[in-house]
Amino acid sequence: MGNVRKSYSVLIENIFSLLTLRALEYVLAFILVPYLIRVLGPLHFGMIAFMQGIMEYFRIFVDFGYSLTAPKAIAQAEEQKIGSLFAKYFYGKVCILIFVTIVFFAIYNLQRILLGNMIDILLFQVMYCGIIGNVLFPVWFFQGIQKMRYITILNMSGRICTMLGIFLLVKSPDDYILAAFLQACTPLIAGIFSIVWLRKHYTGLFKLPPMDEIINSYKEGWSIFVSSLAVNLYTATNIVVLGMLTNNVIVGYYSAADKLITCVRRGIYAVSDAIYPFISKMMRDDIPKGLQFIRKQLFLYLLIGLVCCTSLFFFSDTIVKLLFGADYELTVDVLRILSFVPLAVAISTVFGEEMMLPLNMNSAYSRTLVLAAFFSLLSIFPLCYMWGAEGVAMTMLITEFLIMIIMGGLLRKQLFQ
Repeated sequence: MGNVRKSYSVLIENIFSLLTLRALEYVLAFILVPYLIRVLGPLHFGMIAFMQGIMEYFRIFVDFGYSLTAPKAIAQAEEQKIGSLFAKYFYGKVCILIFVTIVFFAIYNLQRILLGNMIDILLFQVMYCGIIGNVLFPVWFFQGIQKMRYITILNMSGRICTMLGIFLLVKSPDDYILAAFLQACTPLIAGIFSIVWLRKHYTGLFKLPPMDEIINSYKEGWSIFVSSLAVNLYTATNIVVLGMLTNNVIVGYYSAADKLITCVRRGIYAVSDAIYPFISKMMRDDIPKGLQFIRKQLFLYLLIGLVCCTSLFFFSDTIVKLLFGADYELTVDVLRILSFVPLAVAISTVFGEEMMLPLNMNSAYSRTLVLAAFFSLLSIFPLCYMWGAEGVAMTMLITEFLIMIIMGGLLRKQLFQ
Protein backbone atom coordinates (compact mmCIF):
# COMPACT_ATOMS: atom_id res chain seq x y z
CA MET A 1 0.00 0.00 0.00
CA GLY A 2 2.90 2.32 0.86
CA ASN A 3 4.52 1.75 -2.55
CA VAL A 4 1.24 2.51 -4.34
CA ARG A 5 0.85 5.80 -2.44
CA LYS A 6 4.48 6.69 -3.18
CA SER A 7 3.96 5.96 -6.91
CA TYR A 8 0.89 8.18 -7.06
CA SER A 9 2.60 11.00 -5.12
CA VAL A 10 5.51 10.85 -7.60
CA LEU A 11 3.03 10.95 -10.49
CA ILE A 12 1.23 14.00 -9.05
CA GLU A 13 4.58 15.74 -8.46
CA ASN A 14 5.64 15.03 -12.07
CA ILE A 15 2.34 16.34 -13.51
CA PHE A 16 2.66 19.48 -11.36
CA SER A 17 6.31 19.97 -12.45
CA LEU A 18 5.55 19.79 -16.19
CA LEU A 19 2.40 21.93 -15.95
CA THR A 20 4.40 24.50 -13.96
CA LEU A 21 7.04 24.49 -16.71
CA ARG A 22 4.38 25.08 -19.40
CA ALA A 23 2.80 27.91 -17.37
CA LEU A 24 6.17 29.60 -16.77
CA GLU A 25 7.05 29.25 -20.47
CA TYR A 26 3.85 31.10 -21.39
CA VAL A 27 4.53 33.86 -18.84
CA LEU A 28 8.13 34.35 -20.01
CA ALA A 29 7.07 34.30 -23.68
CA PHE A 30 4.41 36.93 -22.88
CA ILE A 31 7.21 39.16 -21.51
CA LEU A 32 9.89 38.36 -24.11
CA VAL A 33 8.03 38.27 -27.45
CA PRO A 34 6.63 41.84 -27.33
CA TYR A 35 10.12 43.12 -26.42
CA LEU A 36 11.75 41.32 -29.36
CA ILE A 37 9.02 42.44 -31.80
CA ARG A 38 9.53 46.06 -30.73
CA VAL A 39 13.35 46.02 -30.69
CA LEU A 40 14.05 43.86 -33.76
CA GLY A 41 11.20 45.04 -35.97
CA PRO A 42 9.00 42.81 -38.16
CA LEU A 43 11.74 41.97 -40.71
CA HIS A 44 14.37 40.57 -38.34
CA PHE A 45 11.80 39.06 -35.96
CA GLY A 46 10.26 37.32 -38.99
CA MET A 47 13.66 36.01 -40.08
CA ILE A 48 14.17 34.42 -36.66
CA ALA A 49 10.61 32.99 -36.65
CA PHE A 50 11.15 31.47 -40.13
CA MET A 51 14.45 29.89 -39.04
CA GLN A 52 12.76 28.50 -35.91
CA GLY A 53 10.31 26.73 -38.23
CA ILE A 54 13.22 25.15 -40.12
CA MET A 55 14.85 24.14 -36.82
CA GLU A 56 11.69 22.25 -35.85
CA TYR A 57 12.34 19.77 -38.68
CA PHE A 58 15.93 19.27 -37.52
CA ARG A 59 14.61 18.69 -33.99
CA ILE A 60 12.23 15.96 -35.23
CA PHE A 61 15.05 14.23 -37.12
CA VAL A 62 17.48 14.37 -34.18
CA ASP A 63 14.80 13.25 -31.71
CA PHE A 64 14.02 10.20 -33.93
CA GLY A 65 11.18 9.01 -31.72
CA TYR A 66 13.39 8.75 -28.62
CA SER A 67 11.03 11.08 -26.72
CA LEU A 68 8.61 8.10 -26.53
CA THR A 69 10.77 4.98 -26.86
CA ALA A 70 13.49 6.01 -24.37
CA PRO A 71 11.25 6.95 -21.36
CA LYS A 72 9.29 3.71 -21.78
CA ALA A 73 12.47 1.57 -21.94
CA ILE A 74 14.04 3.30 -18.92
CA ALA A 75 10.82 3.19 -16.85
CA GLN A 76 10.42 -0.54 -17.50
CA ALA A 77 14.13 -1.44 -17.03
CA GLU A 78 15.82 -2.92 -13.97
CA GLU A 79 17.97 -0.36 -12.16
CA GLN A 80 21.32 -1.90 -13.17
CA LYS A 81 20.41 -1.58 -16.87
CA ILE A 82 19.53 2.13 -16.78
CA GLY A 83 23.14 3.27 -17.39
CA SER A 84 23.53 1.21 -20.57
CA LEU A 85 20.12 2.37 -21.84
CA PHE A 86 21.08 6.01 -21.28
CA ALA A 87 24.31 5.53 -23.24
CA LYS A 88 22.46 3.79 -26.10
CA TYR A 89 19.94 6.60 -26.58
CA PHE A 90 22.30 9.50 -25.82
CA TYR A 91 24.97 8.41 -28.30
CA GLY A 92 22.24 7.43 -30.76
CA LYS A 93 21.14 11.08 -30.79
CA VAL A 94 24.77 12.26 -31.07
CA CYS A 95 25.30 10.07 -34.16
CA ILE A 96 22.11 11.40 -35.79
CA LEU A 97 23.21 14.98 -35.02
CA ILE A 98 26.59 14.40 -36.72
CA PHE A 99 24.95 12.76 -39.74
CA VAL A 100 22.27 15.47 -40.17
CA THR A 101 24.89 18.24 -39.79
CA ILE A 102 27.17 16.72 -42.47
CA VAL A 103 24.25 16.20 -44.88
CA PHE A 104 22.96 19.75 -44.41
CA PHE A 105 26.30 21.46 -44.99
CA ALA A 106 27.00 19.25 -48.02
CA ILE A 107 23.65 20.29 -49.55
CA TYR A 108 24.17 23.93 -48.53
CA ASN A 109 27.60 24.14 -50.17
CA LEU A 110 26.28 22.47 -53.32
CA GLN A 111 23.35 24.91 -53.69
CA ARG A 112 25.66 27.87 -52.87
CA ILE A 113 27.93 26.86 -55.77
CA LEU A 114 25.01 26.28 -58.17
CA LEU A 115 22.49 28.95 -57.12
CA GLY A 116 24.36 31.41 -54.91
CA ASN A 117 23.80 32.12 -51.21
CA MET A 118 20.06 31.64 -50.50
CA ILE A 119 20.12 31.31 -46.70
CA ASP A 120 21.44 33.42 -43.82
CA ILE A 121 24.01 30.82 -42.80
CA LEU A 122 25.18 32.75 -39.73
CA LEU A 123 21.60 32.87 -38.41
CA PHE A 124 21.28 29.14 -39.13
CA GLN A 125 24.53 28.35 -37.31
CA VAL A 126 23.69 30.26 -34.12
CA MET A 127 20.19 28.75 -33.97
CA TYR A 128 21.61 25.28 -34.56
CA CYS A 129 22.99 25.57 -31.01
CA GLY A 130 19.43 24.82 -29.91
CA ILE A 131 19.54 21.48 -31.76
CA ILE A 132 22.86 20.64 -30.07
CA GLY A 133 21.21 21.55 -26.75
CA ASN A 134 18.30 19.23 -27.59
CA VAL A 135 20.82 16.37 -27.82
CA LEU A 136 22.68 17.33 -24.62
CA PHE A 137 19.53 17.81 -22.53
CA PRO A 138 18.15 14.28 -21.91
CA VAL A 139 14.54 15.15 -21.07
CA TRP A 140 13.65 11.54 -21.97
CA PHE A 141 15.94 10.24 -19.19
CA PHE A 142 14.35 12.38 -16.47
CA GLN A 143 10.94 11.24 -17.74
CA GLY A 144 12.04 7.60 -17.59
CA ILE A 145 13.32 7.82 -13.99
CA GLN A 146 10.20 9.91 -13.13
CA LYS A 147 12.12 12.92 -11.79
CA MET A 148 10.53 15.60 -13.90
CA ARG A 149 11.11 18.41 -11.45
CA TYR A 150 14.67 18.46 -12.83
CA ILE A 151 13.27 19.11 -16.34
CA THR A 152 11.50 22.18 -14.94
CA ILE A 153 14.48 23.38 -12.85
CA LEU A 154 17.06 22.92 -15.65
CA ASN A 155 14.81 24.32 -18.38
CA MET A 156 13.86 27.41 -16.38
CA SER A 157 17.52 27.98 -15.41
CA GLY A 158 18.39 28.10 -19.11
CA ARG A 159 15.42 30.35 -19.95
CA ILE A 160 16.13 32.87 -17.20
CA CYS A 161 19.82 33.09 -18.22
CA THR A 162 18.94 33.72 -21.87
CA MET A 163 16.15 36.20 -21.03
CA LEU A 164 18.52 38.27 -18.91
CA GLY A 165 21.03 38.21 -21.78
CA ILE A 166 18.39 39.38 -24.28
CA PHE A 167 17.15 42.28 -22.11
CA LEU A 168 20.72 43.40 -21.34
CA LEU A 169 22.34 42.97 -24.76
CA VAL A 170 19.69 43.10 -27.52
CA LYS A 171 18.98 46.80 -28.17
CA SER A 172 18.48 47.24 -31.96
CA PRO A 173 17.52 45.35 -35.15
CA ASP A 174 21.24 44.79 -35.83
CA ASP A 175 21.34 42.53 -32.76
CA TYR A 176 19.06 39.91 -34.36
CA ILE A 177 21.88 37.32 -34.61
CA LEU A 178 22.64 37.78 -30.91
CA ALA A 179 18.92 37.52 -30.07
CA ALA A 180 18.64 34.28 -32.07
CA PHE A 181 21.78 32.86 -30.43
CA LEU A 182 20.58 33.67 -26.90
CA GLN A 183 17.18 32.05 -27.56
CA ALA A 184 18.90 28.94 -28.93
CA CYS A 185 21.06 28.80 -25.80
CA THR A 186 18.11 27.85 -23.56
CA PRO A 187 18.32 24.07 -24.25
CA LEU A 188 22.13 24.32 -24.56
CA ILE A 189 22.50 25.77 -21.04
CA ALA A 190 19.94 23.28 -19.68
CA GLY A 191 21.88 20.48 -21.42
CA ILE A 192 25.23 21.52 -19.92
CA PHE A 193 23.70 21.82 -16.43
CA SER A 194 22.03 18.40 -16.83
CA ILE A 195 25.30 16.69 -17.84
CA VAL A 196 27.06 18.17 -14.79
CA TRP A 197 24.19 16.92 -12.57
CA LEU A 198 24.16 13.44 -14.17
CA ARG A 199 27.93 13.01 -13.80
CA LYS A 200 27.61 13.94 -10.12
CA HIS A 201 24.74 11.56 -9.33
CA TYR A 202 25.35 8.61 -11.71
CA THR A 203 28.40 6.62 -12.78
CA GLY A 204 29.00 4.99 -16.16
CA LEU A 205 26.25 6.81 -18.04
CA PHE A 206 28.55 8.18 -20.74
CA LYS A 207 30.40 4.94 -21.52
CA LEU A 208 30.31 4.31 -25.29
CA PRO A 209 27.87 1.46 -26.12
CA PRO A 210 28.39 -1.15 -28.88
CA MET A 211 27.34 0.10 -32.32
CA ASP A 212 24.74 -2.66 -32.70
CA GLU A 213 22.87 -1.28 -29.65
CA ILE A 214 22.73 2.18 -31.23
CA ILE A 215 21.44 0.67 -34.49
CA ASN A 216 18.85 -1.27 -32.48
CA SER A 217 17.67 2.02 -30.92
CA TYR A 218 17.03 3.35 -34.44
CA LYS A 219 14.90 0.31 -35.21
CA GLU A 220 12.93 0.90 -31.99
CA GLY A 221 12.36 4.59 -32.78
CA TRP A 222 11.61 4.33 -36.51
CA SER A 223 7.81 3.94 -36.32
CA ILE A 224 7.56 6.75 -33.73
CA PHE A 225 9.78 8.96 -35.91
CA VAL A 226 7.48 8.36 -38.91
CA SER A 227 4.40 9.16 -36.81
CA SER A 228 6.05 12.40 -35.53
CA LEU A 229 6.64 13.47 -39.13
CA ALA A 230 3.03 12.62 -39.97
CA VAL A 231 1.65 14.68 -37.07
CA ASN A 232 3.89 17.62 -37.99
CA LEU A 233 2.73 17.29 -41.61
CA TYR A 234 -1.00 17.55 -40.89
CA THR A 235 -0.67 20.23 -38.17
CA ALA A 236 1.78 22.48 -40.04
CA THR A 237 0.10 22.10 -43.45
CA ASN A 238 -3.15 23.74 -42.34
CA ILE A 239 -1.83 27.30 -42.24
CA VAL A 240 0.28 26.79 -45.40
CA VAL A 241 -2.74 25.63 -47.44
CA LEU A 242 -4.93 28.39 -45.99
CA GLY A 243 -2.30 30.96 -47.00
CA MET A 244 -2.15 29.50 -50.52
CA LEU A 245 -5.91 29.55 -51.10
CA THR A 246 -6.88 32.72 -49.21
CA ASN A 247 -4.82 35.65 -47.87
CA ASN A 248 -2.75 36.72 -44.87
CA VAL A 249 -5.73 38.35 -43.14
CA ILE A 250 -7.70 35.07 -43.12
CA VAL A 251 -4.56 33.26 -41.94
CA GLY A 252 -4.33 35.75 -39.06
CA TYR A 253 -7.92 35.04 -37.96
CA TYR A 254 -7.35 31.28 -38.10
CA SER A 255 -3.95 31.47 -36.35
CA ALA A 256 -5.43 33.34 -33.38
CA ALA A 257 -7.86 30.46 -32.66
CA ASP A 258 -5.22 27.84 -33.48
CA LYS A 259 -2.73 29.33 -30.99
CA LEU A 260 -5.34 29.19 -28.23
CA ILE A 261 -6.10 25.52 -28.97
CA THR A 262 -2.35 24.81 -29.17
CA CYS A 263 -1.92 26.14 -25.62
CA VAL A 264 -4.54 23.65 -24.40
CA ARG A 265 -2.87 20.86 -26.42
CA ARG A 266 0.47 21.54 -24.73
CA GLY A 267 -1.16 21.30 -21.32
CA ILE A 268 -2.59 17.89 -22.29
CA TYR A 269 0.81 16.74 -23.60
CA ALA A 270 2.48 17.87 -20.35
CA VAL A 271 0.13 15.66 -18.31
CA SER A 272 0.67 12.77 -20.74
CA ASP A 273 4.47 13.16 -20.59
CA ALA A 274 4.28 12.75 -16.81
CA ILE A 275 1.90 9.75 -16.93
CA TYR A 276 3.64 7.92 -19.81
CA PRO A 277 6.61 6.37 -17.88
CA PHE A 278 4.34 5.69 -14.89
CA ILE A 279 1.76 3.79 -16.97
CA SER A 280 4.49 2.02 -19.00
CA LYS A 281 5.91 0.55 -15.80
CA MET A 282 2.43 -0.32 -14.51
CA MET A 283 1.49 -2.05 -17.80
CA ARG A 284 4.68 -4.12 -17.61
CA ASP A 285 3.90 -5.29 -14.06
CA ASP A 286 0.09 -5.61 -14.11
CA ILE A 287 -1.94 -4.87 -17.29
CA PRO A 288 -5.42 -5.10 -15.61
CA LYS A 289 -4.27 -2.61 -12.95
CA GLY A 290 -2.95 -0.30 -15.69
CA LEU A 291 -6.25 -0.51 -17.58
CA GLN A 292 -8.16 0.28 -14.39
CA PHE A 293 -6.04 3.45 -13.95
CA ILE A 294 -6.69 4.45 -17.58
CA ARG A 295 -10.47 3.96 -17.22
CA LYS A 296 -10.46 6.44 -14.34
CA GLN A 297 -8.30 8.84 -16.34
CA LEU A 298 -10.60 8.63 -19.37
CA PHE A 299 -13.67 9.25 -17.20
CA LEU A 300 -11.97 12.33 -15.72
CA TYR A 301 -10.92 13.58 -19.17
CA LEU A 302 -14.47 13.10 -20.53
CA LEU A 303 -16.04 14.89 -17.56
CA ILE A 304 -13.63 17.87 -17.55
CA GLY A 305 -13.29 17.90 -21.34
CA LEU A 306 -17.02 18.05 -22.07
CA VAL A 307 -17.55 20.87 -19.56
CA CYS A 308 -14.54 22.91 -20.77
CA CYS A 309 -15.08 22.31 -24.50
CA THR A 310 -18.81 23.10 -24.28
CA SER A 311 -17.98 26.30 -22.36
CA LEU A 312 -15.40 27.21 -25.01
CA PHE A 313 -18.02 26.64 -27.74
CA PHE A 314 -20.72 28.81 -26.15
CA PHE A 315 -18.40 31.56 -24.86
CA SER A 316 -16.11 31.79 -27.93
CA ASP A 317 -17.32 35.31 -28.67
CA THR A 318 -16.44 36.60 -25.19
CA ILE A 319 -13.09 34.77 -25.11
CA VAL A 320 -12.00 36.13 -28.51
CA LYS A 321 -12.93 39.72 -27.61
CA LEU A 322 -11.16 39.43 -24.26
CA LEU A 323 -7.92 37.88 -25.60
CA PHE A 324 -7.61 39.27 -29.14
CA GLY A 325 -9.87 42.32 -29.30
CA ALA A 326 -12.93 43.30 -31.34
CA ASP A 327 -10.97 43.22 -34.63
CA TYR A 328 -10.84 39.40 -34.47
CA GLU A 329 -14.59 38.82 -34.81
CA LEU A 330 -14.06 36.33 -37.67
CA THR A 331 -11.97 34.16 -35.30
CA VAL A 332 -15.11 33.30 -33.28
CA ASP A 333 -16.55 30.76 -35.78
CA VAL A 334 -13.13 29.12 -36.20
CA LEU A 335 -12.74 28.78 -32.42
CA ARG A 336 -16.24 27.27 -32.13
CA ILE A 337 -15.33 24.57 -34.66
CA LEU A 338 -11.99 23.88 -32.95
CA SER A 339 -13.48 23.94 -29.43
CA PHE A 340 -13.88 20.14 -29.23
CA VAL A 341 -10.41 19.37 -30.66
CA PRO A 342 -8.79 19.26 -27.15
CA LEU A 343 -11.25 16.55 -26.06
CA ALA A 344 -10.34 14.34 -29.06
CA VAL A 345 -6.62 15.06 -28.52
CA ALA A 346 -6.82 14.16 -24.82
CA ILE A 347 -8.56 10.82 -25.47
CA SER A 348 -6.37 9.87 -28.46
CA THR A 349 -3.25 10.73 -26.40
CA VAL A 350 -4.42 8.27 -23.74
CA PHE A 351 -5.21 5.65 -26.40
CA GLY A 352 -1.92 6.18 -28.26
CA GLU A 353 0.85 7.09 -25.84
CA GLU A 354 -0.55 5.54 -22.67
CA MET A 355 -2.03 2.33 -24.11
CA MET A 356 -0.79 1.43 -27.60
CA LEU A 357 2.90 2.15 -26.95
CA PRO A 358 3.13 0.39 -23.55
CA LEU A 359 1.31 -2.57 -25.18
CA ASN A 360 3.98 -2.61 -27.96
CA MET A 361 1.50 -1.55 -30.67
CA ASN A 362 4.07 0.86 -32.15
CA SER A 363 3.44 0.04 -35.81
CA ALA A 364 -0.36 0.36 -35.41
CA TYR A 365 0.16 3.71 -33.65
CA SER A 366 2.39 4.93 -36.48
CA ARG A 367 0.06 3.70 -39.25
CA THR A 368 -2.89 5.48 -37.63
CA LEU A 369 -1.10 8.84 -37.62
CA VAL A 370 0.21 8.41 -41.17
CA LEU A 371 -3.34 7.54 -42.35
CA ALA A 372 -4.66 10.64 -40.55
CA ALA A 373 -2.01 12.81 -42.23
CA PHE A 374 -3.06 11.51 -45.69
CA PHE A 375 -6.73 12.06 -44.87
CA SER A 376 -5.97 15.62 -43.74
CA LEU A 377 -4.03 16.41 -46.93
CA LEU A 378 -6.82 15.01 -49.14
CA SER A 379 -9.66 16.81 -47.36
CA ILE A 380 -8.09 20.18 -46.54
CA PHE A 381 -7.99 21.51 -50.14
CA PRO A 382 -11.72 21.09 -50.99
CA LEU A 383 -12.87 22.17 -47.50
CA CYS A 384 -10.57 25.20 -47.49
CA TYR A 385 -11.65 26.13 -51.03
CA MET A 386 -15.34 26.00 -50.05
CA TRP A 387 -15.28 27.48 -46.54
CA GLY A 388 -11.86 29.10 -46.04
CA ALA A 389 -10.64 29.23 -42.42
CA GLU A 390 -13.74 27.38 -41.20
CA GLY A 391 -12.99 24.59 -43.71
CA VAL A 392 -9.44 24.22 -42.36
CA ALA A 393 -10.81 24.10 -38.81
CA MET A 394 -13.28 21.36 -39.90
CA THR A 395 -10.35 19.38 -41.33
CA MET A 396 -8.50 19.59 -38.02
CA LEU A 397 -11.58 18.59 -36.01
CA ILE A 398 -12.46 15.61 -38.25
CA THR A 399 -8.82 14.43 -38.37
CA GLU A 400 -8.45 14.44 -34.57
CA PHE A 401 -11.72 12.54 -34.05
CA LEU A 402 -10.70 10.08 -36.80
CA ILE A 403 -7.45 9.36 -34.92
CA MET A 404 -9.39 8.84 -31.69
CA ILE A 405 -11.91 6.45 -33.31
CA ILE A 406 -9.29 4.37 -35.16
CA MET A 407 -7.07 4.05 -32.06
CA GLY A 408 -10.09 3.08 -29.95
CA GLY A 409 -11.07 0.42 -32.48
CA LEU A 410 -7.56 -1.03 -32.67
CA LEU A 411 -7.31 -1.20 -28.87
CA ARG A 412 -10.72 -2.88 -28.59
CA LYS A 413 -9.59 -5.50 -31.10
CA GLN A 414 -6.25 -6.02 -29.28
CA LEU A 415 -7.67 -6.26 -25.77
CA PHE A 416 -10.97 -8.06 -26.36
CA GLN A 417 -10.33 -10.32 -29.37
